[in-house]
Amino acid sequence: MQEKLDMMMWMISDANAWVLPLCFALFGACIGSFLNVVIYRMPRGLSVNEPRRSFCPTCNKEIPWYLNIPLISWLVLRGKSACCGQKISIRYWLVELACTVFFAATVYWLGQEQSIRFIALVFICLWGAALLATLCIDWEQMVVLPSITLVATGVGLLAAISDPWNLYGTTDWGDSLVWSLGSGLGAFALLKLIGLLGRGMFGNKNTDYTTDKAWSLQQAGDDIELKIGDDVYSWSELFMESTNRVQLTEATICTAESAPPCTITFGAETATLADGSIIRLEDYTKLEGTCRGLSTRKEAMGSGDAWIALSIGVLCGGVGCCFALVAGSIMGLLWALIAGIRKGQTMPFGPVLIIGAWIYLFYGRNWVAELLTQWGAVS
Repeated sequence: MQEKLDMMMWMISDANAWVLPLCFALFGACIGSFLNVVIYRMPRGLSVNEPRRSFCPTCNKEIPWYLNIPLISWLVLRGKSACCGQKISIRYWLVELACTVFFAATVYWLGQEQSIRFIALVFICLWGAALLATLCIDWEQMVVLPSITLVATGVGLLAAISDPWNLYGTTDWGDSLVWSLGSGLGAFALLKLIGLLGRGMFGNKNTDYTTDKAWSLQQAGDDIELKIGDDVYSWSELFMESTNRVQLTEATICTAESAPPCTITFGAETATLADGSIIRLEDYTKLEGTCRGLSTRKEAMGSGDAWIALSIGVLCGGVGCCFALVAGSIMGLLWALIAGIRKGQTMPFGPVLIIGAWIYLFYGRNWVAELLTQWGAVS
């Protein structure tokens, strides 16, 4: 069966080099439309199956099929909803375009230039689609959903055993599976280690005040703000990871005025006093008191990046993951300089890590192979 698929692919691409990439591009546009559903619903805890039809995020009216044609509808409607006239983010169109281009490029570059087998190309396309959804969710919500990265990991493993020679240089699919899985787990462990080291070096902050400082915690739009004197801290930035903690030392709190000053430890949803009593933040519209110091413990690199590294490693290998890490760091630094992101501000690393993996998949493999060849010749 595989030989027939490969022969069909060769015949089509040999006769008309643009036919197969065009077919995959159309398929990619449809997948991109579905990714928009995933990107919008999953971070909000909504089902991707119910309701089955897409709906307007402003008025919740169902969108008919003829107004939901990938790439075309957004342009025809000029970026506005037909039902209520509200603006539709260009992100929807860009996701469809990116998925279209990725599918077409995968077939053209990897299929025709590097002769990767047809079934492996399908899995690589689905791998890229899952990472595209992860990229957009991390960019918008600064959160990585492991369920989506595990989908990317699964199809990446399938791609590795579907074409072990072109992807891992072996003729045995069992060896390819071992290398693929080992590379993914190694990449996961590497990012976890970097996160732990980063937290130890940069993730802890301690501030002592010479006098009592008034503090307050209250809702501010869609976020929560912690104010200590003239300083303001965003709750979403303080608690990007569930393991992050914030402590107020020698602190008083309005709910326990008679209690002596103590250390108050804040989690994302609770405050714990020194005697072990727990205060649920959602039960109060505002908390306030005084403190003598602030201590924060947060991850320097989100744990979600390790899940992304896992899905990159299974397809691109350990070298590919390291390439993506270095390329992503360079792109992240450039973006921080261009966007004017100041020290202490947070930015998602997952998107540039994923882009670095895509660069490696299409171009980096050849660059690394040439460098290793030249290095071997010189040595």
